[in-house]
Parts: sequence; C-alpha cells; structure tokens
Amino acid sequence: MNRLTAVAGLVLLLGLIAGCSEQAPEVDVDQAWSDFRAAYNELEATPDKVELIESFLKAHPDSSYAGQLAPALAYYRGEEMDDPEGALMVLDETLEQNTDPEARFAIGTAMFPLSAEIGEPMDLGVIADELAAVRPLSFVEMIDIADMAVLHGQWQVGAEYAEASLAKATPEAFLSDYPDDDYSPEEAAAKAERRRAMALADLGWALWNLGRQDEARATFDEAMDLRTGDYVGASDTHLDLFAGKMALAAGDPERAMELLAPSAIMGGDGDAMAVYREAYVAEHGSDEGLESQVWSAREQLAKSVDDFTLADYDGNEHDFSALSDGKVTLLAFWFPT
Repeated sequence: MNRLTAVAGLVLLLGLIAGCSEQAPEVDVDQAWSDFRAAYNELEATPDKVELIESFLKAHPDSSYAGQLAPALAYYRGEEMDDPEGALMVLDETLEQNTDPEARFAIGTAMFPLSAEIGEPMDLGVIADELAAVRPLSFVEMIDIADMAVLHGQWQVGAEYAEASLAKATPEAFLSDYPDDDYSPEEAAAKAERRRAMALADLGWALWNLGRQDEARATFDEAMDLRTGDYVGASDTHLDLFAGKMALAAGDPERAMELLAPSAIMGGDGDAMAVYREAYVAEHGSDEGLESQVWSAREQLAKSVDDFTLADYDGNEHDFSALSDGKVTLLAFWFPT
C-alpha cells in the first residue's frame, strides 16, 4: 500500500466516523401532529382516515399522540372496516415501541375489545397495573377497566377494579377530580351516587360469577336503590343488563325480563335485548310471540313527553302541547347541547 492510498483510506475512515457521530435531526412531533390533524379534517372516507392514522403511528410510535389515535384506529379499522386482526397488528407494533405509561394504557384498552373479539383476550390486569404503578388511576380509568373485565369474563379483575372505584364514589372524590368546575353539594352528591351505582353493578356481576352469590345479591340490592335512568326509563349504567343476567342465571326468567325491559325495549340496548330474548325463550319454550310481548311491554313502559316551550328561528315561542294537540308526534333533535 503506498502512502497516497493510506492517507486516502484514513481520510475516508475519519469521515465515516464523524458522520456516524452526528445525530439525526430531531423530528418535531408536535408539528407532525398539527399537520396530521389538518390533513385528517379534510378526509371523509374511512380507508383514507385509517391510512393516515397508521402512517402517523408508524412514524411516531413512541409519542403520546399514539394513545389518542389508538381508539380511532380500533374503531375505524377494527369495527367499521371489520378488520380487528389488522387493527391489532398495527396497535401491537405501536405498543411495543411506546414507552409512555399514559399512552400505553390508552393503546392497551383500545386493543382489548378487539383481542376479545378474535378470541384471544388480553389480560386487563396487566394493562391497568402498569399505569397504576406510575400513578393512581382515576375513577374513569378504573371503571373502564371494570366494565371491560365483567363484559368479557375477567371476573377477578372486574371485582378488584370495581371495588377500588368505590373509594372514588364520594362527593369529595368527585369534586377533587373536577376542581375547576363549580358543582353544588347536591350536584356532587348526585354524581357520586351515579359513580357508586356504576361500580356496584360491575361488582355485583363479577361476584356472582366468582360464586359469591349472597354478596352479589346484596350488592345488586344496594345498586337498585341508587338506580337512575334516562327520560324513557332505561338505566344509564349496566345495572339492568347485569341484574337481568343474574335473575336469569338464578332461574327466574320472568324477573329477568322485568329488569331488562327498560334498557332492552325503551333504551335500544342490543346486549340487554339479547338477554331479554333468552329469558323469554326460557319462560315460553320458544321465541314465538316475542314480538307481541315486546310491543305490550313498550306500551306499558311508554310515557308522554312533558310539555315544553321553545323558540323558532324567528324567535316566536311555541308550546309543544299546542303543536302536538294530542297526536302522536315525532321529535327530532339537531346538535343537542
């Protein structure tokens, strides 16, 4: 090797070392997120949205924004496009590269229903415990875990997180979660009672399936005392569904239908209606006459709309009673607030 060749080789080697030591330019994730949102708002077709979401997740899997996008991908690709396996593959790859506990919790909880759908449910306890090791979970986070657990048969996890959420079902705990909102003591108490009803419904069904029937019945009795519903009487928690399932499992299909009817028939809850049908078949031997039964129950549960007054576009006020005049009237709501 001559001197010229040796020098040239040394220069080349030093250049490579220098190049390797230079850091790649830092990616501005916030700017990428801003660009993503601008582009996303222009899209209408679901496949286009999915492609854009997946592109962002591939480019920025370790960002906190990955947690915000996980539920959207689970919904659009997993549900609307009926491709839970595809959505899971993308989210699993994102989860492997993400180190943010908050984002990992969001990704994991978005993945869980999809994993259950394909028959390979993830361990909800692992998902929740990872974030709980970093900070205390909020009531919403705990009740979400409890809900998912009892809806998919992870009874021990459901009981654990439903019971833990009861500690946050107090007016004081509710107010501490919303320090900037001006809730009256009465409003805080009502919110706390609803929290308690939600937790008790999950806890009761988990206890029943863990073989602790007496505790489950007592838990459901307490939940029933706190039951609230929407305008047509359907429960705003899973209480009707789980109490109906318990009654059916206990061999009382008539009681099950009574408990399920508000949510199944008036609330349009598909899960509750499926159990209502099961209870009807258990009571009558087949589903013959079910449609008539549903209509009869609907008439019994139906209630008249209370009179109200609203202004039209010109500011003129109208009483609903004057417009309906005793006739069956369709009410349609645009952008209710």
